[in-house]
Amino acid sequence: MTLVVIGANPTVARAAEALPGDLLHVQLPGAPALDRNDGRMTGTRQVHTVDFHDGPAFLAFVDEVLKPLSPTAVVSLTELGLEPAAAAAERLGVRGVAPAVVRRTRDKLEMRRVLERKAPHLNPAFASGGDPDAVARLFAGHTPVVAKPVSGVGSNAVALVDRAADLPADRRTGGTLLEAFVGGLEFSVETLSAGGRHTVVGIAQKGTTGGFVEVSHMMPPPALDAGGRARVEEAVGQLLDALGLTDGPSHTEVKVDGDRVIVIETHNRLGGDGIADLVRLTTGIDWRVAALGWAVGAGVPRGQAAAATAATVFFTAPPGTVTDVAPPPSLTHGTIVEWEVAVEPGDPVRPLRSSTDRLGTAVIAAADAAACVAAVAELTALPIVTTQPDATVPSARRVADDRSIARPEAARPGSTAPPSTAAQPAPVA
Repeated sequence: MTLVVIGANPTVARAAEALPGDLLHVQLPGAPALDRNDGRMTGTRQVHTVDFHDGPAFLAFVDEVLKPLSPTAVVSLTELGLEPAAAAAERLGVRGVAPAVVRRTRDKLEMRRVLERKAPHLNPAFASGGDPDAVARLFAGHTPVVAKPVSGVGSNAVALVDRAADLPADRRTGGTLLEAFVGGLEFSVETLSAGGRHTVVGIAQKGTTGGFVEVSHMMPPPALDAGGRARVEEAVGQLLDALGLTDGPSHTEVKVDGDRVIVIETHNRLGGDGIADLVRLTTGIDWRVAALGWAVGAGVPRGQAAAATAATVFFTAPPGTVTDVAPPPSLTHGTIVEWEVAVEPGDPVRPLRSSTDRLGTAVIAAADAAACVAAVAELTALPIVTTQPDATVPSARRVADDRSIARPEAARPGSTAPPSTAAQPAPVA
């Protein structure tokens, strides 16, 4: 039995070694080296390098290298590896997710159109940026409007627009999806499907900036009662059924406004941002192993939960140059179990426009929901990264004004988050 894994990072590669059978990793040229096999594996491990973004070259690799090995399945847990993995599995006739299903999750406009036909109650009002009449109708009846790339990732280039006149020409194309802004709180839902049966393994409550960049996750979600959780689970099941995703992991982002659940987006992989660590801490499930192992029938490994609640907090700072980085603090309401800051004094800090502009993260464990909320607020209030403004670095607001895109730093409608301040993690929404 051989499992092919496309584009694994070192953490995912370590998780794969807990599975039975042989492993074959397919990595991009220049990708970080995977750790040496530490002896945990029951089988062998191979690592091959090929540009799996180059369709013809990758399919030739599939035919010449993978096919003779008769693999059992092909999977990926990285966004840009999902479609290559699906294409390889289909070409080899082995277990994987169908390319058409993956495409429906990666193309946000196509997902909206599928839901419009099969589960319209899960959609906000929307329009393609390339349809002038639909854009005009959307702005006439729904403002503000969220503009996002159809195939975007990591909250990159997502903006809030108040008026149709503020939408620049480069957003008036089929490459942009426009959606009515949805109020309420946002949640990430981790699901494992088998034969069309969908099991939720964890739900995280998200904190975001006014610019839609995620800056915290709390699990279990303190704002969801049993009824709210049931509605979220039902909505995610309806979404996955509509898209035809019957097997494997999924990471779905939804908003809950009263009794209504609106789908923001979904992916046939586990969530990033350390959400797998929150699942492990609060449920004992090794989510990375389960998200790979479904394809080889490995089941769901479950250990002892280490915490009643857990959270991640991401550090940000205003653009400029880093002048100081604080050490991990001792929290009153929780315990820091992981801490990583990716910058040091002298490093430049860019405006916060996407997940890649965050500066580090902490994982917190707490005794209950109230303690978790308090711990996140406590850490948020502490200065972690301090920056000195640089005259050559424009502010995020100035960049937004220059692009004629409305207020990426301002609090969105319905948000209680204040603007981020110097030397602090971004506020929790």
